[in-house]
Amino acid sequence: MCGIAGIAGTRITVTQREALQRMTDAIVHRGPDGEGHLQFENCALGHRRLAIIDLEGGVQPMCSSDRRVALTFNGEIYGYQDLRRQLAGYPFSTQSDTEVVLALYEARGPACIDQIPGMFAFALWDDRKQELFCARDRFGEKPLYYALGPRGELIFASEIKAIIAAGLVQPVLDTAAVARFLQRQCVEAGQSIYANIHALPPGHTLRYRDGQIRVDRYWSLPPINEDLTVAEAVEQVQALLRRAVQRQLVADVPVGAFLSGGLDSSTVCLVAKQIAGNLRTFSFDFQGEHSEVEYARAVARAYGTEHVELAASVDDIARQFISIQEHYDEPFADSSTIPSYLLAREARRHVKVALTGDAGDELFGGYLWYKPLLWMARTGRIGMLRWVAERILNRACNMIGLPGAAARELRIMGLAYGRQHSSIGAAHRAQLAFFNADQLRQLGLKQDAAEHQQPDPKGVILGSLDDAIRHDIEDYMPANNLTRTDRASMAHGLELRAPFLDVEFASFCVSLPYRLKVSTRDDKIILRKSFADQWPREIRRRSKQGFGAPVVRWLREPSILALEDEFVHAPRAPLYDVVSRDGIRALWPHCDAMQRWTLLVLATWLSGTRRLWRIY
Repeated sequence: MCGIAGIAGTRITVTQREALQRMTDAIVHRGPDGEGHLQFENCALGHRRLAIIDLEGGVQPMCSSDRRVALTFNGEIYGYQDLRRQLAGYPFSTQSDTEVVLALYEARGPACIDQIPGMFAFALWDDRKQELFCARDRFGEKPLYYALGPRGELIFASEIKAIIAAGLVQPVLDTAAVARFLQRQCVEAGQSIYANIHALPPGHTLRYRDGQIRVDRYWSLPPINEDLTVAEAVEQVQALLRRAVQRQLVADVPVGAFLSGGLDSSTVCLVAKQIAGNLRTFSFDFQGEHSEVEYARAVARAYGTEHVELAASVDDIARQFISIQEHYDEPFADSSTIPSYLLAREARRHVKVALTGDAGDELFGGYLWYKPLLWMARTGRIGMLRWVAERILNRACNMIGLPGAAARELRIMGLAYGRQHSSIGAAHRAQLAFFNADQLRQLGLKQDAAEHQQPDPKGVILGSLDDAIRHDIEDYMPANNLTRTDRASMAHGLELRAPFLDVEFASFCVSLPYRLKVSTRDDKIILRKSFADQWPREIRRRSKQGFGAPVVRWLREPSILALEDEFVHAPRAPLYDVVSRDGIRALWPHCDAMQRWTLLVLATWLSGTRRLWRIY
């Protein structure tokens, strides 16, 4: 796990060498163990190293034996030993996984990408072809950004801050991207907040030659396999997860695990403990209604892990709110950013690598928002009389105290979606929108084409829950969850590994139909059938909680209110360079907690970066 940077496509001068040095200096946190630069006539590669595999020999950038091909690599190639054995004819000089990538390219050229598993972002300069070849992993665990410089040169790096540090590109703020951020609390996968700095999408390659950029998709989600039985699925989930965890425990440094007490992290810890024998686990205590610490303790006791807990005060939250902004380079409003950042800081004091339960909700249908979509698909379009009758019946059941109020509310929500949207996809986009189109217009921001479609007059609901789940895997997961964990961990030089995103395991889970994942009554069906008998009793039937934060409580604290006064309500706040002051004044009293939090994040980020950008 490292940080990469480079400049390609122009004669490398002293100016560009100095720019590359600034770029690698800007991402020293991603690789505190070492630095390397390598220069060709028309390309310069930079690297910051976090040493995990082959501590002595894995120095980068790394060259081929004839020194005509060079690689700067960020990530881990799980199972690289098997690939190395298949390349027995290559003159390996290290024990690193990085050299395996180099050997694969020498053997197969750009087609090698199809054989590279793991999490990664890399750039490879082929001096014979005068071509730069870049790639990003299938699910977007590792980031890669790029821009064109004033002479048409390609500038790339693991983080936007490194591209800006080069001094060759002035960022242009994209107000349409700002609008999308307000809708989603994050910038979309494969995009950036700037119009002239781009993100390579997950599962894509980039080739740069003669001043031309070509971006291609090399991997897509596998199709749904409706023929799988429950027994077959259970057998595969158990076997493939064990194989994934075993591969991801390989390291030349200690490996720990994050443990929230939820089903996903508990399962990863279970398998890791069975394989490794000894395991150190780490949890975060919100010290309030959102705390899962008792569940994490129960799991740690049951599995016999060496457990470490971290708690933070509200004052600490306010301080971290400001300092964290610099690590994300773009506005990012997921409330779990702060605990993720603090947990990574604590874990780094003990280990260099930690396993996580990331992607379990996407792969196994764990999000609460899927259940109303199921009701929508099951019920279809209903008439006004039935809609009114259903609401009256639901209210009556709640008034007399019948159990199951939460489930009934999800059903009513699903019926409402059926009246408002003609497809599962349109309803799901509306679920994830924190600000609607009218509110964005009120703020003076452009927005994409209307998300809401007119209901189908025939009463047919288009699509299935599989569509929503696949959308979250391709968009919500890399844009939100994987961005959060990458920035929070790499800010402290900690490598996080997600066994659920092992390509074999994840591909199999993606292929499972939703009926094996979620119903109107249950979630993570196949995960429960595979591992529930090994979980502690305390977590077997616990309801979904997630790694969110007590935002409502935080927003009442004086330290957070002071941030609002400074960054949102101040007359000359940079926020008003981008959004309408009158719109904020009119909208603010009606904002819910998450809308206020999202606007506060945007305002704080704009204030901290105002000197850098101009508006598009």
